Amino acid sequence: MQVAKMYYIEQLTQAQIGRNLNTSRATVSRLLQEARQKGIIKISIEYPWERDKELEKVMQKRFGLRDVRILISYDQPADVIRDGEGLLAAEYIDQIIEEDMILALSNGRSVASTVKQLHPSHKVNMTVVQAIGALGDNNPLVDGPDLVRNFAEPYGAQYRYMHAPLVVEDRRMRDLLIQEPSVHETLTLARRADVAILGVGALESDSSGLIWTNYANEKDIAWLRSQGSVGHMCAQHFDINGRLLDVDLNKRVVGIGLETLRSIKTVIAIAGGIEKAIAILGAIRGKYIDVLITDDQAAKKILDIDIASSRRLFSVQT
Repeated sequence: MQVAKMYYIEQLTQAQIGRNLNTSRATVSRLLQEARQKGIIKISIEYPWERDKELEKVMQKRFGLRDVRILISYDQPADVIRDGEGLLAAEYIDQIIEEDMILALSNGRSVASTVKQLHPSHKVNMTVVQAIGALGDNNPLVDGPDLVRNFAEPYGAQYRYMHAPLVVEDRRMRDLLIQEPSVHETLTLARRADVAILGVGALESDSSGLIWTNYANEKDIAWLRSQGSVGHMCAQHFDINGRLLDVDLNKRVVGIGLETLRSIKTVIAIAGGIEKAIAILGAIRGKYIDVLITDDQAAKKILDIDIASSRRLFSVQT
């Protein structure tokens, strides 16, 4: 303990400590190592949540987005980066929330990370509502009902559940379900939202997220990819240019619908990782996003894909 205090608090060198205690530098080094092993010394390196503001300007200008927040990833693990993106999103959301606002919330890990990072600066009289049906997954902390409640409570806001699953057996059942009074009222409220907060799902095996665990297997995902799907928002699949796909799965989803996003004043998408770049690009091209919260690696990949496709198009035209 004495050696640790002299080294870390008094800022003495190992040689100085050795002289003060009449021992060798090697012994001091060994004692410090033992102190770390015993938990007397605990070293914590805080990941700096920093933004790449130059890259934000490039993305905003190229894609006409209202705002962009880009986290510098420093090659951190995916879950750490997701928490950083959640913090950027939470800070942005807290700045734009207003009285009597309706806020529609999706589900998934990125949205859950955002909710976890909320530290409201004030109470707000608003309504938080589910944008899509419930996943029914084993982890309720990333599902719609828990997320709307956990988002609303720190603000002292009201919240509304959507008492329906995310995907049903067929289109007829979906049409019947959305006419059920409580579901219909919630959907109507969500479609009137001033702000929507969503993630962007990709089709890569490690990034399709928890959303399809109960609804699509690897064969289904491969088929969606063959139909041109690059990703999904509001649980509906779209292609590289953001066009909603005419596939059965899209017609069985209970939610506000992908194309409704274009009529919502502010749509905030939180999504990162290179594997999601093409999905994010499709969502941007489809004009479903107003504000993008992502990381630097994803942003650079999005730009690379967009620039490369623009060059190919120019080459074909000439």
